[in-house]
Amino acid sequence: MNRLVELRRRASRTYRRYRNPLRPDEFRRALDELGLRQSDILFVHSSLSAMGRFTAGLEDIVDALGDVCGTLGLPTHTYSYPEASGAPAAVFDPATTPSRNGLFTEYFRRRPEAVRSVHSTHSLAMQGPEAGEMTMDHYQSDTPCGAGTPYARMIEARASALLLGVSFHSYTFFHTAEDAADSPFAYEDGILDILRVLDEAGEVRQCVSRRQTRNARRFASCGDLIERAGLARRGALGAGTITFVPDCAKVHDFLVERLRVTPDFLYAECAAPLN
Repeated sequence: MNRLVELRRRASRTYRRYRNPLRPDEFRRALDELGLRQSDILFVHSSLSAMGRFTAGLEDIVDALGDVCGTLGLPTHTYSYPEASGAPAAVFDPATTPSRNGLFTEYFRRRPEAVRSVHSTHSLAMQGPEAGEMTMDHYQSDTPCGAGTPYARMIEARASALLLGVSFHSYTFFHTAEDAADSPFAYEDGILDILRVLDEAGEVRQCVSRRQTRNARRFASCGDLIERAGLARRGALGAGTITFVPDCAKVHDFLVERLRVTPDFLYAECAAPLN
């Protein structure tokens, strides 16, 4: 019986997803209703397919997002770690190494205006007046998302974030908070990855990076807590949801405060309540 109920729910979601394609004006209206009017920096996590079909093209979506911010950014992670066999990591080339964060991010990072950070595992792409400053020297940090990375710079700049069709499970800034709080659960003990990148001068460089643990996190549930605290706003868009974080620095401080008291606060096995 439970299986039948679940199948019906999936069928209903699929029907809603494809019944009425989303128009560009509906997308812009959803942004406006959440209060996206002018952020200096906006970082977007996305799954466009989760919201249904768009009559708008990818360029229309980028244009709509660009109209509500000065500098727009998207993750373009590639996870180019060394092989388990011991073979060296593939050389990351910001111009050619494809993003593994979906078609939209791959389209965005290929745009002529986009500037991509140089990092083998957690690169990002940005366009706008602060893109160069935000993305510079990513490979020189010894962490993917911690101090000295574009993610930490965005926190310092009080960037906003938008979750299009995804939950807080995709919110990369959780890792930035783990690093800032010196959580002992953030990185694998004793593992330093030797990564290889093609730098701005076209030279292959080796760099060292700590590896994030693969422990199951409770990011999505923490996202609900963030919303209850009034630090994020969620709305509906098509068959999915859209969530706006006006000030990522406030969320960062909120998380760091809890992580310093409960270092495993973001982990699925944590017994501490989400409050």
